[in-house]
Amino acid sequence: MREKVRGQRSAVSGQAAIEFAASLLLVLLVLTGIIHMARLARTSLFLHAVLRGDAGERAMRDTTLAIAPPHISDWENGPDGIAYTADDQPVRRGTVVPGTLRMLSGYSVRSPDDWTHVAADSRLPVSMIRLHESPNSATTVGFAHADETLHVPVDRVIRQLVYDKDEVAIREEVWMPLMGGLY
Repeated sequence: MREKVRGQRSAVSGQAAIEFAASLLLVLLVLTGIIHMARLARTSLFLHAVLRGDAGERAMRDTTLAIAPPHISDWENGPDGIAYTADDQPVRRGTVVPGTLRMLSGYSVRSPDDWTHVAADSRLPVSMIRLHESPNSATTVGFAHADETLHVPVDRVIRQLVYDKDEVAIREEVWMPLMGGLY
């Protein structure tokens, strides 16, 4: 009888040891994942700040050439068939933008006929008058562009247990409106 009880106790203590080891592994994995996500977020914020500074500095110069960003109306799933992943492709329908902007600028006056005679002392901003004349806002305003990709190494624990890649690419893109030497 005592032999039977002793065998059950050793089986129970063996199961507890396995559960303890599994829980330690799970805690290690969760903590490493949190640290990795924090590293990715910090890298993304740093890269975004650097790019904003670079694009903003160029946007303040008189000599910066204007670039018109493409209008993205929608996204198409990439080869993996999963939405919101890096392989998705933008759908560009730039022809829709001028009509939409023309409609919106039409609502900025009391009557659409008011655009035929804009007074010299108009309170409308020059950008709004230009927007009505040429409804492509990107060419009216102009933008400075900056983009870059940084690669963040993946921790060994995550690489071996979850994500079989050595690094994660973080890409940031910034568009800043040209200020034309305002300062």
